[in-house]
Amino acid sequence: MHCYKFVVLLPLLLLPEPAPAWKTDTVKEWARTLGEELWRLSESLTKSDQIRIKYKQMNASVKKKDGKQILESSLRSVSTMLTRKINAAKCIHATAERLAAEFNYTIVKDKEYEFKYCSAKYSQFNFEDGSELEREGELPKFAKNRTNYENITLEKDSHFYDISVNTNKSCVHVPTNIYYKEDDALGAILWSKELTDTFINNYNSDPSLVWQYFGSAHGVLRFYPGMPWNTKETDTYDCRVKSWYIEAATCSKDVIILFDVSGSMTGFKNYVARRTLKSLLATLSNNDYVNVFRFNATTAEVVGCFKGLVQATPENLLTISNTLEPTDNGKKHKVPLEGNANLTTAYITAFTTLKERRQACNVSSQQGCNQLVMVITDYVPGNLTEVFEEYNRETVGGKTYIPVRVFTYLIGKEVTNVREIQWMACLNRGYFVHIHSVEEVQQQVLKYINVIARPMILAGENPPPTWTHANIDDTRTAKWNVSSDVTTPDEDKLVTSVAIPAFDYKYNEEHNDAILLGVAGTDVPIDSIAKLAQPHQLGVNGYSFIVSNNGYLLLHPLLITTINNKLQENYNSVDFVEVEQVDDGKGPRELGDKIKELRMNLVEGNHGSMTNVEVLFHYDNMRRISRVQHDYFFNKLEGTPFSMGISLPMGYGDTELMLKDNPLEAKQGQELIGVNVTSYFNFAYRVHRDWVYCKYHYLEGHESENAEVEIFKFLVKISKNELDITKKQYGEETQNLPFTVETHCGTTPLGKDDYYCNEDLVKQLVFDAKLSAPYFRTWEASDEERALALKYNVSVRFVATSSGLTRWHYIFEDDKNERVDELGKRSKEYPSEVFGDKYYNAIEETWYKAAVLQHMIDKESLVISTNLPVLDDTIKSPPSINNKDGDITVTASYAIFYKDGESETPAAVVGFQYIYSNFHEIFFNMTKNNEELSCDEDGNYRCFVIDSSGYVVVSLDKSEVGQFFGVIEDLSGVLQSLIDKNIFDHVEVFNYQALCPLSTLKETSSAFTLDTPFKLFATFFKWLLTEAFLVMFNIFNWNNNVYSANYDYVSDYPDLQTSMYEEMTTAMPPKKNITIESNDNGESNLFSCDHRITLYILNQSYFIQSMGLYPVVVEGSGDCHPPYWATLVTKTNLLLLVVEKGPWNYKFDCKKPPDTKPRPTSNSTTSRDPCHKLELGQLYRRRLEGCYTYHDKERNITECGIGSLTKANVLLYTSMILLLLLVSKLFS
Repeated sequence: MHCYKFVVLLPLLLLPEPAPAWKTDTVKEWARTLGEELWRLSESLTKSDQIRIKYKQMNASVKKKDGKQILESSLRSVSTMLTRKINAAKCIHATAERLAAEFNYTIVKDKEYEFKYCSAKYSQFNFEDGSELEREGELPKFAKNRTNYENITLEKDSHFYDISVNTNKSCVHVPTNIYYKEDDALGAILWSKELTDTFINNYNSDPSLVWQYFGSAHGVLRFYPGMPWNTKETDTYDCRVKSWYIEAATCSKDVIILFDVSGSMTGFKNYVARRTLKSLLATLSNNDYVNVFRFNATTAEVVGCFKGLVQATPENLLTISNTLEPTDNGKKHKVPLEGNANLTTAYITAFTTLKERRQACNVSSQQGCNQLVMVITDYVPGNLTEVFEEYNRETVGGKTYIPVRVFTYLIGKEVTNVREIQWMACLNRGYFVHIHSVEEVQQQVLKYINVIARPMILAGENPPPTWTHANIDDTRTAKWNVSSDVTTPDEDKLVTSVAIPAFDYKYNEEHNDAILLGVAGTDVPIDSIAKLAQPHQLGVNGYSFIVSNNGYLLLHPLLITTINNKLQENYNSVDFVEVEQVDDGKGPRELGDKIKELRMNLVEGNHGSMTNVEVLFHYDNMRRISRVQHDYFFNKLEGTPFSMGISLPMGYGDTELMLKDNPLEAKQGQELIGVNVTSYFNFAYRVHRDWVYCKYHYLEGHESENAEVEIFKFLVKISKNELDITKKQYGEETQNLPFTVETHCGTTPLGKDDYYCNEDLVKQLVFDAKLSAPYFRTWEASDEERALALKYNVSVRFVATSSGLTRWHYIFEDDKNERVDELGKRSKEYPSEVFGDKYYNAIEETWYKAAVLQHMIDKESLVISTNLPVLDDTIKSPPSINNKDGDITVTASYAIFYKDGESETPAAVVGFQYIYSNFHEIFFNMTKNNEELSCDEDGNYRCFVIDSSGYVVVSLDKSEVGQFFGVIEDLSGVLQSLIDKNIFDHVEVFNYQALCPLSTLKETSSAFTLDTPFKLFATFFKWLLTEAFLVMFNIFNWNNNVYSANYDYVSDYPDLQTSMYEEMTTAMPPKKNITIESNDNGESNLFSCDHRITLYILNQSYFIQSMGLYPVVVEGSGDCHPPYWATLVTKTNLLLLVVEKGPWNYKFDCKKPPDTKPRPTSNSTTSRDPCHKLELGQLYRRRLEGCYTYHDKERNITECGIGSLTKANVLLYTSMILLLLLVSKLFS
């Protein structure tokens, strides 16, 4: 009988001991006590209940807002502004054509003609204090005698970002490789001088204009306002390779470049060929498609994964260029130079590839496909007419067309068959140039631009304005270091340019030609467009964006242009789908139907909306995530290739605060009601720096120290009833009239004191200031409340509102509190930064966004968090999570939603900051009172407070604060258990704008092959014979060679360097037969890649939906985790986790959940080349309108390039060819 009893009891003994109920109750009590104390502290500090009541007392209400109406209102404002910019460019364009036609070019030939102009590089510039601009480096010889250069005075201009400029002058930039007294250059300098009046008239009519310019076809750039050029680095600028010039002059292009890598293309010729290729690539833009094929005996893509044509993004172009650059100090070529050139196969490859691209094009149309083949070689084997007849002729309606233009670039001084390579271009609507030396490269390459522009010129119609993708304004960067906002993020320095090509009608008529005069344009800062998109109406977690016809971003809050203070190569070719992340469970670079549909609508410029789109809304630098739904509204920006859209969160993004009683003190001022509205602004506050409340059209004479002083000056005028806040930035007097010079280019100047305001925003700002002033001027608190604040060592309490107002109050450190005097200037005793200096973006701050998102989960709860460490290893100098005192700042925030009837809207967020060390002490004092359940160092339990994203807020070990709790020892099993119980959910997001170190690249076989000594000798012998043949052939034709003209001033710039987009011009050429390595000093340590990031979401509703106190998740000892207890901290986003200490024996194969560290995706680390992005190029693009590619009259133009008139010695030629063939057979 006793045996039976033992058998019955044995299973009971083996069962894990159930957790005692009293432990569960203790954990529950800890969570309740901590949460209620924090809530009580929050209410006493922020007065949230009183503020909510105050909204009611001030007669506020809630109204529905219509996303379509908000978008249409924004579009009207933006379109009006952009139309002004287009008209400014049209005025420059029309004036330039008139001036050039009226100019007497005979004075250019007059060597005695006296003239002066502002040279951006060589004029003498004096600042306001009388000091002279000190230039770095010695002036070239021709510039030392400044007889032709004006002296220019400069003044800092706040409208031009505090750059010292002269708004009464325009200045001229001439490329380094062009002498300003050359006929063409001097003519452009002289006739364009009167453009200054047009620039000034445009600026007087529209003071929001920034840089205006005209770039001539000869490289002369005249720009306004006048200022000195950047002298801190070698000048390699040429306006003719800038996107605004190229895109206006040539429209979209499909380009294939055939690059000769045969055995004869070594040394100097290879160097010149690579410079030629770089110059050609520099003339391409995001609207173009390109590929480079290398050819010798075979033909293949230079970049293996670039099949067909790829989009000509800066990143793709750089990849192509770098692949052809030699390594190992110029001793090794990634693409070997060997064999003979088979140009026939190369041409066939190019023509067949382009034919596939033009399936949807009508070759007989004037606006068909613009397709080009460009050949870079030193030799042509013979006549290839049959290839052209078969592959580059199409017959439509009995008429034969040549769909592809051919441009040939003959490299080197010792060349043969010049006539053949010239006729290749002439028979195919192209152009031939012979490049003898490096100095010629830029000028010769750019000749193709005029040829491409011929059909547009011959059409005789007014050319349409062209808009560029986003570009960086270099004058505002550290590269120039002349503006006051050098430290501003580069995302705020992006511009788009509107440009219009001008035609030289006088020359064309006299010479039966069709050439460009140049391109007129002006820049439009993207941030000025963003300000007109009414960000205050979009509200918290809403945003606007602008997308190009290619799907690329010009404006988006998640667009990253700079990492580690370095501008990214692909900053202006980031696709919409690379930042918007739909919650569809797709893997990296897998696109679901919804995101593709949304992108298609934007690219097409459709008018419409998509609602209830499930998105992964990440914030706090991709460290936190929320699964939400957004509504998207979109429409085309008329007159541009862009579309504009807005994204509004569902649940609260469709409502806004409405003021039933207009705050008359903001509209009619003190005279009516006797209240000075500035009294609401006489202590600490900040306004959103990027929002426009009121602003003067002309900032000169109205400069302010900061945004607060600026708005305060307007508030003073409001109080005196001297301001009309209904004035708008742009009127519509001539906006709807057809453009004429008479109606749109006349001087209609605004007054120097003219201003404009956003009426609704000003009213809301005054309303919020009045409402918040009583609660944040001082803190009225009981002794008990003060003791509680002291207990937590609360430093500051704050409020931020939907009008962009932020204010704060330090409760124990009065020296940090600011006072504002009657002039709006602030002062405080504390010398360092205070709360408002760090957090001034109101609804865009992380604690504001998080509080509103938390409200949608639990209306009566706080968001408590700390700063998080940066886990991306490629980020240099990441910020510390510690404050300047070495402690950690904890931030608590709470969203005040104002409810009116059945509707509510986020009106403000209040909060406070306190010190971690006090929080730590409070928590562990609370959890050590029980002898059997204690969390101190000597106890048997480890306790953590974790936020709703899984990051540690309180731990016994301070170094664990801010860490993801799944990486802490023994806690990965606990995390997996919580995931299995649906207490935590995790989702993957992808950062498609990331960088990776080279060490993450997967091992691949070497791109180089090992040559045997015999093969090396054979290659050398074939090269030697080829060179000997060319030299011998050249002896018989020495007197017929054409050499480039070299100016004396070339030697003034011997150290000129090259870059991808600012090409070498007058650098001294290398010695012959030495392979030159790229100036990029080797491989970069980082390359563009994708990151996979796992983020976590606490399922708070599991706890909230239960009746009474929040339940406790209890789990005994398991195979992969210790016993633990977890519950939600009352009225917060925090999870209290108690884990029993071990030791524990776990299974060896326990599943570990992923941590939150960014990890490179496998498909983005197979190569440093952007092969993983190529599928983006297959997404739909909208072709630009107004592209002219063909005109019947073009056949009347006979100019197609001039080459050397060589005479071949047939016997010698034949002998050498036979010898080369013999050698090839012997050594192959």
